[in-house]
Amino acid sequence: MRSSTASRIDRRALVKAAGGLLAGAFLPPHALAGGGLASASSSRVLFVSAGRDKSGHLVAIVFDGETLESLRSVELPDRGHGIAVRPPAQDKSHGAARRNDLVVFARRPGNFAVVFSLDQSRAALWLATRPDRHFFGHGVYSADGALLYTTENDFAAGVGVIGVRDATQGYKQIGELPAGGIDPHQVILLSDGRTLVVANGGIRTHPDEPRLENDTATMQPSLAYVDSANGEVLERHELEHDLHKLSIRHLCTGAGNKVMFGCQFRGPAWETQACIGSHLRGEALKLHPLPDQLDARVRNYVASLDVDRNGETAVIAAPHGGLAVVMEVATGRYLAHYDMANVFGVAGGRSGFLLTSSDGGLASADGLAGVSRPLVPLTRLAGQGSSGEGLASAWDNHIAAVR
Repeated sequence: MRSSTASRIDRRALVKAAGGLLAGAFLPPHALAGGGLASASSSRVLFVSAGRDKSGHLVAIVFDGETLESLRSVELPDRGHGIAVRPPAQDKSHGAARRNDLVVFARRPGNFAVVFSLDQSRAALWLATRPDRHFFGHGVYSADGALLYTTENDFAAGVGVIGVRDATQGYKQIGELPAGGIDPHQVILLSDGRTLVVANGGIRTHPDEPRLENDTATMQPSLAYVDSANGEVLERHELEHDLHKLSIRHLCTGAGNKVMFGCQFRGPAWETQACIGSHLRGEALKLHPLPDQLDARVRNYVASLDVDRNGETAVIAAPHGGLAVVMEVATGRYLAHYDMANVFGVAGGRSGFLLTSSDGGLASADGLAGVSRPLVPLTRLAGQGSSGEGLASAWDNHIAAVR
């Protein structure tokens, strides 16, 4: 795939800035993908998600996973989507001087992202795409927290790109990398601290008709591995041709860099497809059909997924069927499922998972379900902060743990 003009101009700066990535090479993959913001108390896990508050405002909210107390909210100009959490500083002597940032991205085809932290004295920083780009809703930091990678649409050329921004210089954009396909949605980082994994949905879109999908007959969804230091597409994998309408959209990575992915089927509504898959580098993509007619309950739509703190268990949200599926990462084996209406967001925390719904619901799930102890029933939380007011009347698609 061709490189953009911005990539060529900024290649030297990009490679120089990427030089520190290997500092985090031996961190577990779920630590790279999931978080690192220093919380007010090291004994608790915080969470961040976008949604609509009780007053009807679109916001990004950081809250305590135990007390459900809102710690900070930032009003958004439109709906938010994915979240990136800046990892902790590797050099502890400079940790206090560095912003512990969170980023919430606009829902596609939005052009904004907001960077903020728990420090109320720091104003939020607003990012924008180039005029000929828009965000696809997701991003991830480099292992050392110096760079921010964002999935974007070069809609004139009809190709996906990964924007690269320098988090140490006010998030100035310093280049672009190829996404390895069309319609890059989510991007994550492997434990080598260098390899990006990109879920390319394969659908060409244009912001003039933002929700119109123009080429479902010729879709080319793929999973691509991209070298963040030089932009080389290391591997690119597609499903079988008769599955070309199965759009790969969401990712998480578990132990051994096993990638779990969730799909959204763009074929006829009456046709049922397995929408959960996994991949290891050098192998073919694998889909994991569910037993007992559960694939039909998924209703061809996975909204999000995440792994537990050990990278052994994944929970996959299927909101159209009111279903959260628990799977073993190593084998792709079905373990259990929860019933939860409109479940969209999933985040692995210190001792399990937190799930969100589009009606403002919060629920906790056992992180070891079906692996070493029996399934613990889903616990629906009241969603009440210390003030007695609910956190949100609606949650958007994603939630992230801030460890």
